[in-house]
Amino acid sequence: MVICDEIDLCDVDFYLRALPLLEQGADLVVGSKAMKGANDSRPWVRRVATRVINLLLRIATGFRGTDTHGLKAFKRERLTDVARACVVERDLFASEFVIRAQRMGRDVREIPIALHEKRPPSTALLRRVPRVLNGLIKLGWTIRIRHR
Repeated sequence: MVICDEIDLCDVDFYLRALPLLEQGADLVVGSKAMKGANDSRPWVRRVATRVINLLLRIATGFRGTDTHGLKAFKRERLTDVARACVVERDLFASEFVIRAQRMGRDVREIPIALHEKRPPSTALLRRVPRVLNGLIKLGWTIRIRHR
């Protein structure tokens, strides 16, 4: 299964590189806009926001990676239980999905992507902040404190 949550952010080359990784045994391949080799041409505010949210995810959940949002390719049968274990919705579901896959011992790999937005996002960044912070607290509590 291949997922592109935002059609304006698709990098067709991601799929050409991700599918062979799945065939080689990866359970989940994440297209990272924050790792070495990536080309993120979004406005600087959005690039900084990505770095901040990734830092907060590391602190709150122990995330080991460079990105959780955006392009993903995965083997559905290997990640159904991961999706069912997720507790947050909306803004942080994609993050929780990647973090839980890591924590549940799945083979999660990242590859750099080229990101060129075709139009501005439909939701203003600042309007999402309260929901994201609330989700981070819930996610951190669930993963670190309750160990679920």
